[in-house]
Amino acid sequence: MHGIQEGLNLPFSLKYPIMWNTTDGKLHKEFLFKNFVEAFAFITKVALIAERVNHHPEIRNVYNKVEIFLFTHDEENTITEKDKHLAEKIDQVFKSTVNA
Repeated sequence: MHGIQEGLNLPFSLKYPIMWNTTDGKLHKEFLFKNFVEAFAFITKVALIAERVNHHPEIRNVYNKVEIFLFTHDEENTITEKDKHLAEKIDQVFKSTVNA
């Protein structure tokens, strides 16, 4: 898994110190919102970024909870710099969403 330990919390930058965990060899994070509409708006923003960088996360949504899993399919389903970069972008989207 390229040196990343299972269950490890990873702060990718001091600017956005929101923690991601590793679960089943994937970066994982849960995001909570006020309601379904806010959660879905967040998913839409993440989808647009993912498409732009051509790196697509696994996303699960139940009402106001969004779970995102990041791993690189073409690198034997491991965590790579692509995942860390997208995680930072997702954290930025979340921060702008909750501060809006």
